[in-house]
Amino acid sequence: MKIKIKKGLDLPFGKGDQEKVHALPTVDRLALDLSAFETTSFKLLKKEGEGVKVGEPIAQDKKCLGRLFVSPASGTIQEIVRGLKRRLLSVVIHADQKQTPFEQKKGTLFDGGIAPHIGMRPGIRMAHPDKKPEVIFVKAIESAPLTPPAELQVKGYEEYFAAGLKVLQEIAPVHLVFREGSHCKAFINAPVEVHAARGPHPIANPSVHIAAIHPITRADQVVWTLDVVAVITLGRWSVEGVYHTERVITVAQEGVKYCRVYSGYPMGKLFENPEGVRLISGDPLTGEIRDKEGFLGFHHTVACALKDDEVKRERFHFFKFSRKDYTASKAYFFRRKAGEFSTMQHGEERAFVDGAIYDRVMPLPIETMPLIKVLLTEEYDKGEALGLLGVLPEDFALPAFVCPSKIEMVDIVKNGLNAYAGQYFDDE
Repeated sequence: MKIKIKKGLDLPFGKGDQEKVHALPTVDRLALDLSAFETTSFKLLKKEGEGVKVGEPIAQDKKCLGRLFVSPASGTIQEIVRGLKRRLLSVVIHADQKQTPFEQKKGTLFDGGIAPHIGMRPGIRMAHPDKKPEVIFVKAIESAPLTPPAELQVKGYEEYFAAGLKVLQEIAPVHLVFREGSHCKAFINAPVEVHAARGPHPIANPSVHIAAIHPITRADQVVWTLDVVAVITLGRWSVEGVYHTERVITVAQEGVKYCRVYSGYPMGKLFENPEGVRLISGDPLTGEIRDKEGFLGFHHTVACALKDDEVKRERFHFFKFSRKDYTASKAYFFRRKAGEFSTMQHGEERAFVDGAIYDRVMPLPIETMPLIKVLLTEEYDKGEALGLLGVLPEDFALPAFVCPSKIEMVDIVKNGLNAYAGQYFDDE
């Protein structure tokens, strides 16, 4: 199948040189970032001062002991960082100069700490050892701003990628979606169902692929989603019994470059001058703010620094001289060149009345504004009828970006899905 969308929007953040992937120096501090797993109740398996190896379990899900979270480095646990109500945010590790892998007998993929890398739909959930998926989607395409191409992630790890696909195929039918025109043989010749996709962002979102190939219509359906890094991690563990910790990330400040780093890399070490900017782990649309003492997020492959200085309103700004108004299939946004985006876009929350503008950038078969309003009123049964089962928060990043009412749709959908999961799924 060929997946093609016209609705969407590519933001002009620029791209790096794919022929140059920089190797950053090793650091003495890495972290297992757990902030992405907001609804998970953790049981710590290690204490501060104890030694760990690469791939050794550090924590597990109290409600599902098969979901293990493993160390990205070997060394000594230096700090356990907690947030509000003592929620576990991260485990900081003082890394050894020589990295030692954790030796264990091969078992299921859950024994290797792979569960946190696998998304389970509907909802924002991790793979569950007792719930077999009816279909698996592998995302071998990227379209979010600044995200490195999937081809860079798999380059040099084609063997592990193929091994990971083989493991997944033994579990359920696998659909791999890659960008049309890609020459990556690991994608084109993959021993699974392959689909070419074309269109603007959010063409890489798994929700778009699922809606086109295998729509979710019931709450009891189970669908897994993985990206290329997750498949490589699974493949390396199945072949060597080693937890894979490397990934290619985008580092964007004055320019855009691709770097190969270990997961949990410190944010302050990625930028030459991290002062006077807002550091974001993740792409600019869905990323999370970090300080220079923070670390790269668990799932993130982008680290960017946006200008955080005061921006004055231009004269006669209400005439919208600096905006371009697109017609039917496009949304309007500030005309900016790559690298000219800042955190100061002005505006405040207003009445939520115009729903047509969101549908111009929403390729999913849903009505954006009615679904958001249903989630605000916590009417989840109506939400199911409006497409709640087939969406994730990332699907609403573009509608939130173009929203004239400044509604934080991503947070609304995330909170709504978490509340829905708590009511309807017994594994949450």
